[in-house]
Amino acid sequence: MDLDEAGAWLESPGRERVQIRGNCSIGRSPKSAVVLDSPKVSRRHAIINLQNVGEFWLIDLGSSNGTSLNKRRVHQPVRLCDMDQITVGDVAFTFRQPEEITNEMRTTMAQQTIRETANIPCWLLVADIENFTPLSRSMVSDKLATLVGVWVATCKNIVEEQHGEIDKYLGDGFLAYWHDDEKGAENLATALQKLKEIQKTEPRFRLALHFGLVSSGGLRSMGEESLIGREVIFVFRMEKLAGLLGVNLLASEPARTKLGTLVQCEPAGSYDLKGFEGPFDFFKC
Repeated sequence: MDLDEAGAWLESPGRERVQIRGNCSIGRSPKSAVVLDSPKVSRRHAIINLQNVGEFWLIDLGSSNGTSLNKRRVHQPVRLCDMDQITVGDVAFTFRQPEEITNEMRTTMAQQTIRETANIPCWLLVADIENFTPLSRSMVSDKLATLVGVWVATCKNIVEEQHGEIDKYLGDGFLAYWHDDEKGAENLATALQKLKEIQKTEPRFRLALHFGLVSSGGLRSMGEESLIGREVIFVFRMEKLAGLLGVNLLASEPARTKLGTLVQCEPAGSYDLKGFEGPFDFFKC
């Protein structure tokens, strides 16, 4: 299969097929890609996000009545598979992605990206819910779904209001980024301030911040733009370090230097990260 011929869509009896490109929003809002006029559907109910070269993830946005996948309520971002059944309100959809994106295809896509796409300077921010497994065991499914969904929706709004974008949703977190434009650092600093405020509430979560050069890859036919490169791996390794150190917001040396006086930071020590020649200096902010 040609990479640019890959595709995915939603099917529902009595409705037109909905082709999924990039980020597909579902809700009562007329701005949604899939508009459902039902009192059981929230204005911004759920999204299907394309990431990691051909992976589609279903995310509930803290909707009142929840989103179901194969008759089970979604309580965290979850990857979709061909023929999965998605229920929003009283409308059922079948997710279709009949052509599998193989590891070989992912490698080919990454190699094409390295050849064709220039490195782009970006701010990279990883958020991760602390102790998610014990949390999920201590709460009933509906309450957990609402808690995580509202958190995802709140973080998403903060990031997008400050002109950032979420590149990847994870099982219990996300990767967001800001381009290094004229207002990039200021927008990021404002987003960090707001995110630090909600760190005081449940669920508790960590942040890892880095600045570096990344490449953008994905499947053009699907409208995908996914960040790849060593700096992306670096910030995810940073998030693990933040957990070990018990730091709510851990920044790398490049990020701290680039932020200047916009965010107050203090040294957190020098540490090695797996797969990188270190040690590296880190800061808690």
